[in-house]
Amino acid sequence: MSENRDQPTMVFGHHPLTVRNSLFPVMSGQRLNRRQARAILDAYSVAPGVFLHHAGHTHRNKRTVLPQARHVTLQEVSAVKEYPGGFCLLRIHTGGYALNYYKTSSGPAREWSERSRRVAAGLWPQHALGRSVCDRNSVTTRDLSGITPPASRTPSVHQPLR
Repeated sequence: MSENRDQPTMVFGHHPLTVRNSLFPVMSGQRLNRRQARAILDAYSVAPGVFLHHAGHTHRNKRTVLPQARHVTLQEVSAVKEYPGGFCLLRIHTGGYALNYYKTSSGPAREWSERSRRVAAGLWPQHALGRSVCDRNSVTTRDLSGITPPASRTPSVHQPLR
């Protein structure tokens, strides 16, 4: 990251960097420890190209921006396997990106989603959906035209080996 700080970059991680406003207690095994999260945020703060930290461990839809790195959106996405029973699509283009949440549409998937709605004494919908529609649907305008392929690439199946 130190060599290409301005290169548009998104990071996919399992754990979010912060677990704010959780309806449930957050134990140490459910999040990064504070030192790890602080080190990553410190690295992001001097890397203006980083624009998204995408994580899913919490099984909720949540969008957070922290003062340490205001140019980075910390996006948590819910799990497909339980309520609300859907998935997020991240669409990236030169002018920015859009994150949109879609519910599953098959009968069995919707039936399971409704059965799992009652998890956690019925509090799961408030946790998983997010506090507002913006936690699961957003459009961000940002110049991503500087994205270039990495310098070292392994040849694909379609490219001849030299």
